[in-house]
Amino acid sequence: MQLNTFIAALGLLAPANALLRFGCAGLTVQRLDPLVNPGMKPSTHLHQIIGGDSFNISMPPETHDLVELSSCTSCQFKEDFSNYWTAVLYYHAKNGTYKRVPQKAQFGMEGTLGGMMLIKATALRNLSDSQQRLVLEVSWRNHRFPTCWDGENLDSPNHQDHVAYPESGTFESGGPCPSTHPVRLPQILLETVWDTTSFSDPADFVDGQQPFVWSNGDSTGFSNHADYLFGWEGDSLQRAMDGHTYVSAPMLTPQSIAQQNQCQVPDMVNEDIDSWLPSLPGQNPE
Repeated sequence: MQLNTFIAALGLLAPANALLRFGCAGLTVQRLDPLVNPGMKPSTHLHQIIGGDSFNISMPPETHDLVELSSCTSCQFKEDFSNYWTAVLYYHAKNGTYKRVPQKAQFGMEGTLGGMMLIKATALRNLSDSQQRLVLEVSWRNHRFPTCWDGENLDSPNHQDHVAYPESGTFESGGPCPSTHPVRLPQILLETVWDTTSFSDPADFVDGQQPFVWSNGDSTGFSNHADYLFGWEGDSLQRAMDGHTYVSAPMLTPQSIAQQNQCQVPDMVNEDIDSWLPSLPGQNPE
């Protein structure tokens, strides 16, 4: 299983000087979502998941301690038992079948609160069909998580309302947080890299349209989303941010690629996701 996802965290006060960038291997690819569909097996659509091996069908923050329950992590630093997951990219062939797009070998987070749960965007499909465009090679997808917190709640019913983006500007430009969410959080950037080179011949596209679709059935990309469940050990992430690290963090314990690849979780759904399929897993329509 190749490394395929990078995570970066920017510090609160000096983004240029407090950045931790690291890669993660794939932990598992399954139709599970313990935030949106807790306890549901299978969930509505497929996700690729990275991080600690305590990932499960249900992970209530009151009882599921990622650090205590994990024995390994697929991420670069042994102290990071967090879980991160995104939708999966598929290729839709002319004959109507679907093939999962592989991920490329990878390229890279900051002190957040234990038990914090976040969703970046939602899985609502086709929000603006008017902005579709031909895409010959999709190579990566970046998710920037909210950087302002209400100061009280580690989660909310929709896993989004307890956090917000700056009311103007960006995190990097020092944009102010809204009064409803006054506490500034580190910027978490999740980058997923997809290898679409085998599916980039326009002659194979249906009616000249881009051939890629997310596992929830969205061919526009507007519903692409990412989820995050914090699981850093102790104050390890804060120490890394305070140390103004980048790609090296001497205060953390790095793993080899082989060690990251060895961390996996059992298949809990048992369905075919890699053959040429007649429909997307879960039969999500486009």
